[in-house]
Amino acid sequence: MVGKADTRDGVPVLSRALLREQAVEVIRNMVVSGALASGDRINEVELAGRLGISRGPLREAIQRLSSEGVIELRQNRGAYVRAITPEDVRHMYEARELIEVRAAELAAEHASEADIVALRETLDGVRAALQNDAGASYPQEADVHDLVLSLSGNRYLQQVGVDLQNRVRVARAKSGSSPGRAREALAEHHEIVEAIAGRDGERAATAMANHLRNSLQHLFESAEE
Repeated sequence: MVGKADTRDGVPVLSRALLREQAVEVIRNMVVSGALASGDRINEVELAGRLGISRGPLREAIQRLSSEGVIELRQNRGAYVRAITPEDVRHMYEARELIEVRAAELAAEHASEADIVALRETLDGVRAALQNDAGASYPQEADVHDLVLSLSGNRYLQQVGVDLQNRVRVARAKSGSSPGRAREALAEHHEIVEAIAGRDGERAATAMANHLRNSLQHLFESAEE
């Protein structure tokens, strides 16, 4: 979402921070989609031209993505799309389990009725999308994990959890494109949401842990294909 811009003579002026955040999102999506592949060197001049921005905000975006682990900065060699190892993936999911299992438990305690309606509506949208297209993958914009993190009521859990989500989206790009896994994930998300709706923190935590472990297993199986 584009934030409110300053104006100059009545004309909106995009701030440097806004350009940086937009560039972060675009570059991250390029990595997830494969437009920038693992190990690719990032040509700053070319990429800045494609994005229509100067190299200043682009470099700030690259620094941000480096802190997320998406891009690797090599001394005197430039920026490269970071290769993610199986050990990296396992460590990410171990951290996700610690954070998101607790977030699900807290969401069962803190979520309002309106929040639960929003969770169910999100899943209804995913279900409709998958039913309308047999080959569809799970919609990235309908991520229940982000919602659960936000409903935990703990902004620190949310901040760390969202950062991990951004890293994992790159790692799971291949797994997420599997229609079969998308439908399994939808069923698992349904179990998490209904546990939250039932105010059953223990069940929500268990459902989240099972879902994350299944996701990790599928990710490794996809990598072997």
